[in-house]
Amino acid sequence: MCSRLFGLLGFVVLLFYISNEASGMEERFTDSSDEYPESLQPSNEFLDSFEPSSEPPDLLPLFSNQVPRSFQAQPSMSKYSAFVVFGDSYSDNGHARAPQHNDSFAAKPAVGGRFCDGPVWNEYLVQKLANSEQSNITFLNYAYNGAHINNTLSNSFPNPVPDTGEQIQTYLTELENYVKHPTSAKGLAGNILHTIWIGINPILSIWRSTSYGNETLHPGTFLTPELVEKVDKQVAELNKQLLLLLNNASVSEFQSDFLIMTIPPLTFTDLAVTQAAQQAKGDVTLARKYITLLGELTDDYNQKLVSSIQSIRRQQSMYRGVQNFLHRKKRGSRVTLFDTVKFWNDVKSEPQKFGIQSLGSCYTNTQKPPCKQPDHFMYWDILHPSSILHDDLSTAVKTVIDGLDQ
Repeated sequence: MCSRLFGLLGFVVLLFYISNEASGMEERFTDSSDEYPESLQPSNEFLDSFEPSSEPPDLLPLFSNQVPRSFQAQPSMSKYSAFVVFGDSYSDNGHARAPQHNDSFAAKPAVGGRFCDGPVWNEYLVQKLANSEQSNITFLNYAYNGAHINNTLSNSFPNPVPDTGEQIQTYLTELENYVKHPTSAKGLAGNILHTIWIGINPILSIWRSTSYGNETLHPGTFLTPELVEKVDKQVAELNKQLLLLLNNASVSEFQSDFLIMTIPPLTFTDLAVTQAAQQAKGDVTLARKYITLLGELTDDYNQKLVSSIQSIRRQQSMYRGVQNFLHRKKRGSRVTLFDTVKFWNDVKSEPQKFGIQSLGSCYTNTQKPPCKQPDHFMYWDILHPSSILHDDLSTAVKTVIDGLDQ
């Protein structure tokens, strides 16, 4: 009898602790008990996009398993029965969209509405997942070129594309309808992989609003309290969106994995260097300060994103402990991070290892044709990666995913 009472008391204490963790998580972005990945340590190393198209692309998707916007249930015995993508132009595969957002398609010579010379990373990844599992996977891409985390925080453009909050809400609505009226009992029988890669456009927006016309930047004080607060709000909003996914009843019907990706070093791009030089009006020292500011904003965002995800992972770990206590068989959701910064640095250090001959851009002037061999370059245009880099990225992401069960 005593052992049962002590066991019940321990369970109640655990639930109370979890409740406190969940209620305070959105305010916590730093935790000295968790170390950041080495690549996310602050560094001072050195994105508006090209003119979009108002017409839908006339090129078909390069991969036949692209299934935007609608659930096409396919029987599958694979690890993942579905792959869901949220994000911006680094993830937009040129999927169909409402007419009012057709101007978000990338114009030619970009391929298929993507800001790229070919498929993007998630298209390569879904193909590799399907091949390795020898099965079909339902592919849902909700990403939009030019997307922000929350349009009200950082997007001043009229008629903005759906931010990740809207993307996630659209998915949840469709998923709820699917759960209520499944077209096949086995359609989503396996795990669902969700990925979120967002933050580039908000950070660029904050950078531009701070650096443009500002000639009073001082080393060591670039990240003012005002800028820190702006970055905090972005991470808090993304944290809220992820929790919405994790706690949704329809999502909970399935075993789900969530892969969150940090943003790459933006100071590597021709766009950052060019815009910094233009705003500095020939002042090389000031241009370098602008670049340094962008690097610090990027680092600050990534570090706080990592800390936020670590907090969520601790909460998920405690929930799994409760499930084990109750002898539940369902393993629950898993949340993991992909260190994009490390991948970018690896490519920069040994480009030949990734099949890349130049760290520059293939298409730098919209008044001139692009280079003849874009697969030799790290970047397609002055901001967006080339398709070969997307392919390399998909391989690195798959390695992380494969390691989840090890």
